[in-house]
Amino acid sequence: MSYRLLVVTPWVEDWEGEVKRFPEVKFLKKKIQGFFQYDVIDVGERPPKGEYDVVFAQSERAYPHAKKLLKKVGARKFVVAIYGVFEYFPLRKVFMPLHRWRYRAVDRAFKGGADLYLITDDGSGGELIAHRYDRPYLLLPVPRPPWDRVDKVEARKELGLPLNGPIGGFAGALNKLKGAHFLPEIYRLSRGTYRLAVIGDGPLLPSIRELAEREPGRVFILDPLPYDRMNLFYSAVDFVLAPYLYGNKTAVVVESLSMGVPVVAFKAHTTDEIVRSGWNGFIAGNFDLEEFAHYTVRLATDPILRESMSESARISAEGFPTWDHRASVIAQSLVPL
Repeated sequence: MSYRLLVVTPWVEDWEGEVKRFPEVKFLKKKIQGFFQYDVIDVGERPPKGEYDVVFAQSERAYPHAKKLLKKVGARKFVVAIYGVFEYFPLRKVFMPLHRWRYRAVDRAFKGGADLYLITDDGSGGELIAHRYDRPYLLLPVPRPPWDRVDKVEARKELGLPLNGPIGGFAGALNKLKGAHFLPEIYRLSRGTYRLAVIGDGPLLPSIRELAEREPGRVFILDPLPYDRMNLFYSAVDFVLAPYLYGNKTAVVVESLSMGVPVVAFKAHTTDEIVRSGWNGFIAGNFDLEEFAHYTVRLATDPILRESMSESARISAEGFPTWDHRASVIAQSLVPL
């Protein structure tokens, strides 16, 4: 039996085949083809004429518009995907405007109700909001990437990085939420024991450029890579800096461990569920930049430790689910009751 599905999403380009960062839509499209005829609209866009069995709001940003369309399209089921909540957020006082903006959208989505919430379990505490409003939900773990390592030297050549010496890496949005503002001080405290490769974009890009200008030949800002080529980045670096403070079961941490790359992270919330300090990475206290830098120096100056942790990282990632599995769970959850 085939159902009609209306997807309301801020990521229409992904559904049209241009994968930006995450391949979820790529796998999901394959899973729903046998069950659904689907249309995809942007937030605020009018849907095609006709009725739908299911409305899928892909992100809390799509929730208000999708909610308005429910009666209009005659849907029998309403499913909402939540990709980050930040309920455990040690920086509320520091970044209250950012937290308030994000929290308002998430809170509105849970308060308004739906038949099911699909919450990405990145350590940011979405299940706590679901319990608060007594909403049905499924936790979806962040999957391991669908690619393998390539030769380190070849990866460094491809990215224009030095072929020798340890390199630490930072990947993700260059904003305070991701801790990008800590990078200059962490690197200063590391006393030049490694080179730093940064890949990402955001409001703090100018400050990272200033760091690269102060440290020519030691700090590198890489051009963005499509998702299916991010294995070049993880193959080129020796360890990853993840100074996030809202939770650390994030895509970058999962991808790093899956590729055998040790991680240095803040304790944040749930970090110790994925990073075992001293085994597959190190965990520093929140805001403790000296401790964080100390761990990067240990990894940079001890090749035996790096190799040991690299193997441990690969072992720790063996049980991570795949994107195919995640897409299957989402597709099954969209089938009308």
